[in-house]
Amino acid sequence: MFEIYYQSKIPTIGWDFYITIAITFSLAFFFFFLKRLYEDKLKLSNLMDFRLLFSLVFLYFLTEIYSYYELFETIERIESGELVSVEGIIKELDISSYSSRSESFKVGKVSFDYNDVVTSGLFFANRAHDSKVIKEGNRVKISYLPKEDDNLIFEIKVFKPNVKQ
Repeated sequence: MFEIYYQSKIPTIGWDFYITIAITFSLAFFFFFLKRLYEDKLKLSNLMDFRLLFSLVFLYFLTEIYSYYELFETIERIESGELVSVEGIIKELDISSYSSRSESFKVGKVSFDYNDVVTSGLFFANRAHDSKVIKEGNRVKISYLPKEDDNLIFEIKVFKPNVKQ
């Protein structure tokens, strides 16, 4: 019998997404008003050129919107049934810690490689380092999302034998 050890939670669209969109469009729409306010009313033009400041802030919000786009794209792939499952024994476990912790292992012919800093919070990255589940020889069933060279772990079930007394 398999018992769920880890299962990702699919996030919903929060108010922060809509605020980011609203701020980005407001910045673009009110560019000239903000420039006049910055230079004439606040007299801050001698501290930093408005175009540079505006570009940096606008670029930040565009980057935020792009990260939401990537998240929505990933959620769509998950909900459309692109998750794949593999069942077997964990082998070739390799754990390395430099500035962050990385782990890699195989189940059957499928390789998994993740990092507790770089891997998206939507997927498993063994951020609880005292885990006894990701261990050589453990039997697991893993649902994952293939993405380029990575297999992003969405769910891990560990085999628990039925022990009757």
